[in-house]
Amino acid sequence: MDFGWCAAMMNQSRTRAGLYLAAVFIAGSAFGFSTSQFYSQPTAEAGVDAAAAYRRDLLRSLDERLDLSDEQLSEVIAIFDEIGDRFREVREAMEPEFEAIRSERADRVMGLLNPQQKAEYQLMVDERQRAREERASQHSEQRK
Repeated sequence: MDFGWCAAMMNQSRTRAGLYLAAVFIAGSAFGFSTSQFYSQPTAEAGVDAAAAYRRDLLRSLDERLDLSDEQLSEVIAIFDEIGDRFREVREAMEPEFEAIRSERADRVMGLLNPQQKAEYQLMVDERQRAREERASQHSEQRK
């Protein structure tokens, strides 16, 4: 008996299953990427408000659980302000390094793209830079 047709059918089924698996993986990756892009912008914009809300909630929790006196609460707020300033100084000192890493990423991605893609990618990079600068400006205004 010749079972060559059976082996051919099994090989064809394996190929088809592999293609389906690859298609599902690609679709899942695309969905995951697009979802992360959808949620990353609002989350980043909410970061300043989230930090203020975290501070407010932490102070409220300390006050309630530790039953702080008015003087203690004032001193805790002063400590938070001082440490917050130190965190800000460290972030500002690290920003040039972050920018260098962002630039490297953009350069490496740019090297993979065709001219049309490069133009669109540059627009995306510029938009994200403007959004980052706007958030920094809003954050510094809120600290005043």
